[in-house]
Amino acid sequence: MTRTLLRGAVVVPVDPDMPESMAADVLVEHGRIVAIQPNLAVDESACEVVDLTGRILIPGLVDTHRHLWQSLFRYVGSDWTIENYVQSMWGVIGPAFEPEDMHAALAIGLAEAVDAGCTQIFDWNHNHLTPEHSDAAVDAHRAAGLRSILGYGQSMTVLAEFLHTGPAGGTTMPSEDIRRLREQYFSSDDQLTHLAMAARGGETASEPVIAAEARQARDLGIRTSIHAGNANWASVRPVLMQQRAAGLGPDITWVHCNALSDQELELIADSGASASVSPELELHMAVGPVAIRRLLDVGVQPSLSVDTCLNIGGELFSVMRAALSSVRGEINAERIASGTNPNTLPLSTRDVLRWATLEGARANGLDHQTGTLTIGKRADIVALDARRPNLSPLSYPTGAVVMGANPSNVELVMVDGHILKRDFRLVRTDHLALAARAQARQQRMLDRLGVHFTSGILQRQP
Repeated sequence: MTRTLLRGAVVVPVDPDMPESMAADVLVEHGRIVAIQPNLAVDESACEVVDLTGRILIPGLVDTHRHLWQSLFRYVGSDWTIENYVQSMWGVIGPAFEPEDMHAALAIGLAEAVDAGCTQIFDWNHNHLTPEHSDAAVDAHRAAGLRSILGYGQSMTVLAEFLHTGPAGGTTMPSEDIRRLREQYFSSDDQLTHLAMAARGGETASEPVIAAEARQARDLGIRTSIHAGNANWASVRPVLMQQRAAGLGPDITWVHCNALSDQELELIADSGASASVSPELELHMAVGPVAIRRLLDVGVQPSLSVDTCLNIGGELFSVMRAALSSVRGEINAERIASGTNPNTLPLSTRDVLRWATLEGARANGLDHQTGTLTIGKRADIVALDARRPNLSPLSYPTGAVVMGANPSNVELVMVDGHILKRDFRLVRTDHLALAARAQARQQRMLDRLGVHFTSGILQRQP
């Protein structure tokens, strides 16, 4: 049926013009939200009715930066720093990927995202080794069914120049295959999967390369996402390099921002650009102090991301909590050090849920379609079971979502009006088959390279 009635839930719309939460029904027609109100009078014989009494409805969660191709090596980097990551993934594993490895990694990574309530994801894919790798990536995205953005980045072979030349040493010009992808797969922007540029930026490329990638993105009419502020790599002042080489603008999302200068953060704000932060990973991986507070100080509302599943889980509930804890902990520590006790909290759960939904959609250029439960927007909706012990009894819905929910609460996931998860089970994905395929591809690659991981450390076979 083209109409679905979601009946009886507590709705948290994240729309600033609506109540923070309310008991209401949601009617979806042809993939769009057409009504939100209590006790909707609808001809139930003409639509599918889903009883969601005791559940919380939220907009689908949005991840604005995830390296899905690395899902093939989940948690191997649990004890890595960023230098361990670069040496192992950029220097050894990444260049060895075959197109089938790409497809298997993205398939299981996208399934994990949907399973955890993520309905929109920016796949920051910096391993487009060949056109066949790119075709495999597009196919995996289309098969998954969620709203996604394939961020086209250069391959690990190209990025590995960084290992030999240091920051801003990359001089290889960008591949032109992105133009083929735009023409072959993304000639229309009215589809679930979109194309974007995952640009190298000043920390891993020279100014002529920065200019060339910016020209590509603007010629193709696509958004750009750039890593910047990664610990000591940021000493090159990547935002200033971008400004000199290609200019700044609202079509850019800056990822991380940890070690950027105050001047660079102000330039991001003045240009109308977006920011994507990965607080949980950044704290583990020595990327630098989380930049959320500094971004807020210059007027930039961040979006959230997992980054990589090499060392953290691929779900945004823990990322929301890490974001909240990093800011509250920093400001509360300052107040205590000054000899006073905090009387108010500097950030609310409502703020953080907005970052994980509306601000994420805005960073992806899709906030006109998604990010809130609003009449007229596309139906990207997640139902959380609030009857489970970790959320029951329900007192404050927004607080429950941010501070208590986890993937085990995700009962239903809808994208563009299509149900991808129902009764806690993925409906169009055989997760056991995906897992077996991913495990086989991982082992095949390790055997081919003659390497193995021992306690997360990459070693040559004896």
